[in-house]
Amino acid sequence: MRSVRQFSGRPRGYTLIEIALVLAIMVMIIGAAVPLSSGFMREQRLRDPVRELLVLAKTARTEAMTTGRATGVVFGKKGFGLLRAGSEEPSDTYTLPRGMSYVIRPFGSEKAAKPDGQTWIFQPTGLCEPVVFRLEEDDAWIEVAFDPLTANIGEESYNIP
Repeated sequence: MRSVRQFSGRPRGYTLIEIALVLAIMVMIIGAAVPLSSGFMREQRLRDPVRELLVLAKTARTEAMTTGRATGVVFGKKGFGLLRAGSEEPSDTYTLPRGMSYVIRPFGSEKAAKPDGQTWIFQPTGLCEPVVFRLEEDDAWIEVAFDPLTANIGEESYNIP
């Protein structure tokens, strides 16, 4: 004997209202995520040059300690680079992305200055001057203060609208 299944008169599937509701929820989620991700992307764009400067500072400190000769980081108008002992020109240079600028505030200075060939010196003891570095892009900025004992970032503040 065969059994016969009976189906209700209504076909199975999603209604137009259910599909529209799911799409509306997805649009709201994506709409909320886009501003968050654009702020994240902007923050990463600002943090990249700071990371590069940190790498150069660590390299300068290490080279000064291993060679026994002062090494520096030179701040130029469009970027910065490593100035090895006995060298006239910086190497391992980094050029800021278009639209970014920066200022530095050396130790003891109340006012930040635009970079114009200033050198941040690392002594053979591993010590350096404390420096505050502020990177700007439009209305967003990030400011870091470097520790004179370790060349690590000691303090950080930022505004990324």
